[in-house]
Amino acid sequence: VVREYTPAGKIVWEVKTPNWPFTAIRLDNGNTLIDCTLGNLVIEVDKDGKTVWQLSNDDLPEKWINDACGGQRLPNGNTVVTSHHAKDGEVKLIEVTPEKKVVWKHVDNKPFGIHEFQILDTNGKALEGRPLR
Repeated sequence: VVREYTPAGKIVWEVKTPNWPFTAIRLDNGNTLIDCTLGNLVIEVDKDGKTVWQLSNDDLPEKWINDACGGQRLPNGNTVVTSHHAKDGEVKLIEVTPEKKVVWKHVDNKPFGIHEFQILDTNGKALEGRPLR
């Protein structure tokens, strides 16, 4: 379950997720992007809790999502997803378009996956846009 609380601790919004949620980010359009870690799934839900977009391994050429953790929506509308439990030689980050086309993937020889990330431009500056937490 993902919940939004007032500073006083009152629940003002709640959505049940199909699996353990790890990251939930409120998007500029009012929807919420949620990484369901154990389900290898990323969903976007509207204010009513309806899933309006999702990405799973079924949408990818291979099973590249292995415990999604730090997904983020980029200013261009694409989504970047991490694979926290990826091992040496496995895909650890992917960027996909809203149509679920893979833009790029990152593979390295580290024995562990990626938990969180920050996208930089080609000059090493942080990507413009509102910080996502």
